[in-house]
Amino acid sequence: MPEPGTPSHQAQQEREAARERAETLRGEIRYHDHRYYVLEDPQIGDGEYDALIHELRGLEERHPELVTPDSPTQRVAGEPQEQFGVVEHAAPMLSLGNAFDDEELRAWHQRVLRELGASAVAMVCEPKIDGLAVSLLYEGGLFARGATRGDGLRGEDVTANLRTLREIPPVARLGAVSGRHAPADADASSFEVRGEVYLTREEFERLNSERASSGQQLYMNPRNTTAGSLRQLDPAVTASRRLRFFAYQAGRADGGPAATSQSEALARLAAAGFPTNPHVARFEGIDDVAAFCRTWQERRGELPYEIDGIVVKVDDVVLQRQLGSVGREPRWAVAYKFPAEQAVTRLLDIEVSVGRTGVLTPYAVLEPVVVGGATVSKATLHNEAHVDELDIRIGDDVIVQRAGDVIPQVVGPVLARRRGRTGLRRFVMPTRCPACDHTAARDEGDAGLYCVNRDCPAQFERLVEHYASRGGMDIEGLGERLSRQLVSGGLIGSLSDIYALGERREDLLALERMGERRLDGLLERIEASKALPLRRLLVALGIRHVGEETATALAVHFGEMEALQGASSVELEEIEGIGPTVSRSVVDYLQDPANRALLARLRDGGVRMTDDVAARGGPLEGETIVVTGALASWSRNEVETLVKELGGRVGSAVTKNTTLLVAGAGGGSKRARALELGTPIRDEAGFRELLGERGWREPAPSG
Repeated sequence: MPEPGTPSHQAQQEREAARERAETLRGEIRYHDHRYYVLEDPQIGDGEYDALIHELRGLEERHPELVTPDSPTQRVAGEPQEQFGVVEHAAPMLSLGNAFDDEELRAWHQRVLRELGASAVAMVCEPKIDGLAVSLLYEGGLFARGATRGDGLRGEDVTANLRTLREIPPVARLGAVSGRHAPADADASSFEVRGEVYLTREEFERLNSERASSGQQLYMNPRNTTAGSLRQLDPAVTASRRLRFFAYQAGRADGGPAATSQSEALARLAAAGFPTNPHVARFEGIDDVAAFCRTWQERRGELPYEIDGIVVKVDDVVLQRQLGSVGREPRWAVAYKFPAEQAVTRLLDIEVSVGRTGVLTPYAVLEPVVVGGATVSKATLHNEAHVDELDIRIGDDVIVQRAGDVIPQVVGPVLARRRGRTGLRRFVMPTRCPACDHTAARDEGDAGLYCVNRDCPAQFERLVEHYASRGGMDIEGLGERLSRQLVSGGLIGSLSDIYALGERREDLLALERMGERRLDGLLERIEASKALPLRRLLVALGIRHVGEETATALAVHFGEMEALQGASSVELEEIEGIGPTVSRSVVDYLQDPANRALLARLRDGGVRMTDDVAARGGPLEGETIVVTGALASWSRNEVETLVKELGGRVGSAVTKNTTLLVAGAGGGSKRARALELGTPIRDEAGFRELLGERGWREPAPSG
């Protein structure tokens, strides 16, 4: 033992203090990793977290003997791997049989009941993440090895890359769950966890944005990008991709009590520090299972990541063993698959449409293909720069994507099929309007071309369609086809003529597919649109740069069209969120003599020019509210609409001006930003409570 006070004794004391501090720092960092990546409920900001990492790294640099394999500083290995090793799975990583509709799901359920000789069985439903399946092996409580699924029997050793995922705990023990952790000596320290590595939509878009800015080929979809990211030879590249992880199955465990059900296994995984999907649900009947599957097929776009179905599992582990497997598919589980959101088809041509403001937009003409449950023959291409960025050529085979109700879009070419193909043509943007042959111009700093002809018939057709849209005056039935018929047939030459269509009854009945009943319904909806508030009219008019949020801000602030028409650009810019570009566009539109005459005719025709909510008096007056994550009983659009109706403002990002974050499941980055700024956060129940405190009462269900 060194004598107290001697240099060697002081050095020993310093090492001991460094060791204790390093252990404390590792514990704090793991705790905050869990709060941020698993619970999505961080308690410190990025700067404080970085300071903890920096301090730990400094200690380990000064005392290399303190470095441990499970240290948070070791998540990115220093040197790239030369190649991947092969891992034999202790038990096969089985693939799932598929059910593509309710009928096939019920047929699977009947086979399960028949095999078990039972009349009912409990089932667990889990979103099927569109990522890459992996197996994690823990030995003595430490993460020892990670492998891809591979062929189900053998996978690739990607341990070093998986260590870069902060959601995968470097140290864990798998114990029983009964409201609290089991005693440590009952926990399994050697066990396997299986799960899915994936990319969020936001991260996928970030990666593609970076590749586009550097002129690189864009990634096709999050799943393939995830697979490529996890198979990088350099773990630092994997770390830069910000991959995420969900655990979905507890594999073999040495020691400790075994889980008796899938739902219990998920609870154990969560208690041990592994992220599990928050949307897992347990049901006793197949009707509820089918309803759950249909619900998430409709709501899949609300999630911050891609899912391609719902996995349905028999909950009881004993029954799972009794059912066994056939080939490499377990009889006790099935994947309810959603319609594919991507497909490959031939790009036949690129044509150009004319929008309501004259903007020329290229679109893809495709060989018809079924995507997301619908037949797609056209897809948006946004603008000339986007076509160049995708590097697609007419005649290419291309990947087409359709997510939910989103307009189909071309993701990119299938380059492997381009080789050797002749006759491919590059797209050239026209210099004249394809509808009226007038000159196409480009505003300074604007990426798009537009037709300069105010009397362009194509522009007016699009404007009529926009005016009648759901976000505008909500005249159901006055869509693209009828708008074209009315304009080309000379029945309307101005938006105000829509309200005089009742005087053209015989002319309307002469139109194709127009009968008495349909016409009466259309005229009723036209009449009803007159009562809509000013904000809807401002959207419907098609003023450049004025969408729903800006229209609401203007209507709420001024209350009536006459006051808005008399406002200057300076007055408009005093409204939060309205800058010089928007204010100039609004003033130019409202001061234009032709537009002033149109508004006068609309007013004389009975169209309302006032709004319900003034800037003063709404229960959410002065609030700027951001909505994030998946909500249980409201859609995000419903919450945002309600906020606006009650006088509040909806923000798209959490800033210092945000007064409240309404957070459902997910939404980690916005939640983290709110915590960093000290912005109040409420979940769905808390938001309802706040509204109730301010006098709002939820309308009773109709019927």
